[in-house]
Amino acid sequence: MKSFFTFLVVAFLSFSALAEVSSTQKQALIDLYNATNGAEWSNTWDLNADVSTWHGVKVENSNVVGLNLSMNNLNGQLPESIGNLDTLVSLELFFNKLQGSIPATIGNLKNLKILVLNGNMLDGKLPKTIYNLTSLEQLLLTSNNLSGSLSDDLGNLKNLEVLNLFDNNLNGQLPVAVLQLENLKELNLSSNDLVGIIPAGLSKMKNLKALALASNKFENYNEGIAIIEHLENNTTVASNE
Repeated sequence: MKSFFTFLVVAFLSFSALAEVSSTQKQALIDLYNATNGAEWSNTWDLNADVSTWHGVKVENSNVVGLNLSMNNLNGQLPESIGNLDTLVSLELFFNKLQGSIPATIGNLKNLKILVLNGNMLDGKLPKTIYNLTSLEQLLLTSNNLSGSLSDDLGNLKNLEVLNLFDNNLNGQLPVAVLQLENLKELNLSSNDLVGIIPAGLSKMKNLKALALASNKFENYNEGIAIIEHLENNTTVASNE
């Protein structure tokens, strides 16, 4: 009897581990596969196999909670249906060939803590919905072709620890709302076209440890350097040269 009970437990756990995700989430993944030339990925998917066996897909309790297809030769645009992966906690697609704009549906990923799209060819403005991701801790969009300005809604991202938008075409001013990000540890906005004034309150951000504002058009960059030098915790400052 004991051995039979053990067998049932093992069988149940095995079934749970391979439990299929919802048809909506599975279709969103298939849409991503089709939109980014999945057949040519470095590590492709067997669409007939269980989703939990697909490269880079993390499934917990029949929900997709992680998607990491970095350096995997994705070539194309992010589909609107990516917003249907609403249980995602981590989305990492860096160093691929993603093009076009970031879909507004990204704002549906309310559980997202990590969003990393570095090293692609994404363009257009940041969707306003990105500021709805209030659980976000890391936002890394470095080395794309993103344009437009940062919104005052940046202050909504209260849990943000890393904001790295280095090497884009962002313009406008650095919103004072950045001072509301009390958990921020790293801020890198270098190599953009930002203008205006560096907020003096940056010197009072106690958790900030790395700050880079190089190669922008700030009116008070030299003054900003002086402000930044007062930051505690050995903050690292990049030159504006």
